[in-house]
Amino acid sequence: MEVSESLNQETTNEHIVTSIMKQIRMFLALKYCKTDNIPAEVIPRIYIGSIGSAMSKNKLQEIGITHILCVADNISPIFPEDFTYKIIKILDSPDVNITEYFQECFEYINSALANGKILVHCFAGKSRSASVIIAYLMKFKMWTFDQAYVHVKQRRPIIEPNPGFVEQLREYFDRRE
Repeated sequence: MEVSESLNQETTNEHIVTSIMKQIRMFLALKYCKTDNIPAEVIPRIYIGSIGSAMSKNKLQEIGITHILCVADNISPIFPEDFTYKIIKILDSPDVNITEYFQECFEYINSALANGKILVHCFAGKSRSASVIIAYLMKFKMWTFDQAYVHVKQRRPIIEPNPGFVEQLREYFDRRE
């Protein structure tokens, strides 16, 4: 009986924690809608932003965004009738191998650029989206990591790829095709 009660308590605690985490994410998303809702143009037709940018339909339409690449987990298309979406679920953890997602991201970005403009976003617009765009610039502009990082940072000063992603990006430069 004690083991059963203990398991039930653990399950209840997990549900409470999950519920609280969802509420925190919703609160942060609403905060980003008010404080971080304008995408930053990195190079012509490629923009970076947070969930707040992705939720700002009018601003996206004013800019002429046609495609949205979301590189975060637990985010669904917000305006599926208005923009073409691709969701690539990437966790923001130094242990995640972000390079395994680059090719799929690059293909979608290039497809979008064929006839439109693209917003690349994650939740905060600091780590995952910045890492994907930095890698894109390294591959297609032939820039070094430092050149790409500085360029993106000048356009969106809050970027801060996690340390694992930075290490992988530096290694990616050495072995890029």
